[in-house]
Amino acid sequence: MGLERRGMKTGFSLQPFTWGRRKAFGLLCIVCISTLVAMLAPQKAHAFSCTLPSYITSRHDSGRQNITSHTANQFNRHRDWLVNTFFLRHVLPALQLFTEQMTAVAMHQTLTIGEFFDAKHQLETQRLFQELQVQAHKDYQPSTAFCAFGTNARSLAHAESLGRYNAIAIGQRQLARHLGQVNMAGSREAADDKAARWKQFSEIYCDPQDNNWLAGVANTGLISGGADPICKPKDSRTTDLNRINIDIDYTRALENRRTIDIGRPIDIGSDDEIDTQALGNNLYGHDILFRNISRANIKEADKEKLYMSLRSIAAKRNVAENSFNNIVGLKSIGNVRGYFSNTPVESYKYLAAILVELGIPENEILEYTGDFGSTPENIDFSYYNQLEILAKKIYQNPDFYANLYDKPANVKRISTALKAIELMLDRAIYESQLRQEMSMSVLLSSRLRLGFKDIDKNLQSK
Repeated sequence: MGLERRGMKTGFSLQPFTWGRRKAFGLLCIVCISTLVAMLAPQKAHAFSCTLPSYITSRHDSGRQNITSHTANQFNRHRDWLVNTFFLRHVLPALQLFTEQMTAVAMHQTLTIGEFFDAKHQLETQRLFQELQVQAHKDYQPSTAFCAFGTNARSLAHAESLGRYNAIAIGQRQLARHLGQVNMAGSREAADDKAARWKQFSEIYCDPQDNNWLAGVANTGLISGGADPICKPKDSRTTDLNRINIDIDYTRALENRRTIDIGRPIDIGSDDEIDTQALGNNLYGHDILFRNISRANIKEADKEKLYMSLRSIAAKRNVAENSFNNIVGLKSIGNVRGYFSNTPVESYKYLAAILVELGIPENEILEYTGDFGSTPENIDFSYYNQLEILAKKIYQNPDFYANLYDKPANVKRISTALKAIELMLDRAIYESQLRQEMSMSVLLSSRLRLGFKDIDKNLQSK
């Protein structure tokens, strides 16, 4: 655009350089060039006369001045023409148009480049979203191997809580036996405890072939006695023959069994409950605390001291019995369906499926758990049994390792589940070590008791 469009004031007007003006300008240039050539061309020689030198001398200065002035004027005119006419009228408008055109082209190219950048970013964003979507679909598809952990671990918390409750209940029962609380066999006299246990032994646990029994020889073994034998013959018993001597057989009663029927309302008076209590009676406190301290004489000084000593013995026995109680609690039945929850967990059928995959026939699973008196419909695995399956048995199946050929996210999930099971095992081991530490401390205190008494007597005698 011209200077007028920019608001600039000049002393001349820029007119379009039309074809007629171009032609006149060209003729003017030709005339000027011809005149200049004629002036500079060699002149025709004239005859020399005596007056010529004087003429040349008189005209030299004025001619020189005229030539200088003419040359300066021509240069000034040419400068004015070059600036005011050629540049301002022709070059400058062309440069302005060129600049405007280049600016427009540059802006258009910039817009095009920006559109390319926008398209690039849009495509990259779409590709990123698609990659994340595919990754999400890949990561959020849990495998059946991982779901097995969640399904089989859902009853662990209930089983653990129930086991702790059972351990506390058994401990309270044993403490009541030692202290002679009401409804206990030895509450009135200590001899009543042994009488009740003897009756129970002769009816349930007695083995006729014990005590040097000889086949066909009279008065041998525990079946002797004619009409009043110590043990009832096996063929005339109404109790399970598998319970013979189980009151002294820790291996059959607890060690080789993974689940026992203790803890449910229907288990009150069950074989497992009675057998476990009988085993505990034989292991801890065979001789219960005697009952010859009555209300009438308990306030006597020697009786008070004696009764406190008896309570100390009961406390130490309770510490020793605590390990036994916790083992029973760990192996007590895991879930009490229909009693504490309206939603059955039914851990049996899911955990049993793992054992079936290991090759154990379904009809032998109850035998594997050690629960011979129950049916699959009314039993759920104990906390001990569930931990054994999740921390040991499940890894004995080759399919477990084949299932690790899975998505990395699923492998990490399985690794986290294994870590959680490991932490549960570590916690169980830690609690067992605490019980062992407590038992050792009580044992050490008991061993030092006699030495402490001797030293105390010596100090008092001085």
